Amino acid sequence: MISLRRLSHLARRLRQELRWGDTKFPPREDEFLWALRYINAGVLDEGNMGLFAYCIDHLPCDAPVVEIGSFAGLSLNYIIHLLRRSNRSNDVFSVDGWFGGLTERRFDKPEFLDGTPIRTADYRDHVVGSFRRNVELFSADRLPHHIATTSDKFFEQWRAEATVRDFFDRSVRLGGPISFAYIDGDHSYEQTMRDFENVDRHLVCGGFVLFDDSEDGGHWGSSAAAKTAASRGDYLLVGKNPNYLIQKKSD
Repeated sequence: MISLRRLSHLARRLRQELRWGDTKFPPREDEFLWALRYINAGVLDEGNMGLFAYCIDHLPCDAPVVEIGSFAGLSLNYIIHLLRRSNRSNDVFSVDGWFGGLTERRFDKPEFLDGTPIRTADYRDHVVGSFRRNVELFSADRLPHHIATTSDKFFEQWRAEATVRDFFDRSVRLGGPISFAYIDGDHSYEQTMRDFENVDRHLVCGGFVLFDDSEDGGHWGSSAAAKTAASRGDYLLVGKNPNYLIQKKSD
């Protein structure tokens, strides 16, 4: 007899198939990803799920995957599971110092939200703790090398091939080629372009860059940055779902 949980999962899959149809980027969820999204806080556009799957299926080599902006680890755990499911051995590096987003705009206030007892520092500590618990639960078999700093500092260290201690207190040497980068950090045009340009220096031919919050008509600077990157002659626009996915052309 089929369980209610299994029936709910099958119904969800059917709704997805009806929604996405013959799209090039179906999300391809499974029960692990359903369980992940059920308790792992974060905002993950459904279109990105299909774009992640496409990138993992078409990675040009075993060079590392890099995520810029991790918050509580939802997209990071998602990417790691897709790598696991596809038997890909690519190392994963992520960077987030938890300096931006909601907390940055309220550092000068005694309360995180007016009329509540929540302090900004406590909110940030909760996010960092949630990230640790979520990643150690869902990706214990292949923990990412998370570097708790700004993306600018991260790429400075990457270019220098520096040896650093990661978030999980492991020594790791940075540097080398990158096969796929997910840019989901500071959404300003200037920072998104710097993140893209830093990735571009190390991205292999055939490698991918996915820009979060880059849909046409979006109000974020990341939307304009994605269009600028996609217009370059050395990149191919793979698709918009609705966020921009581009691929570096071969020499």
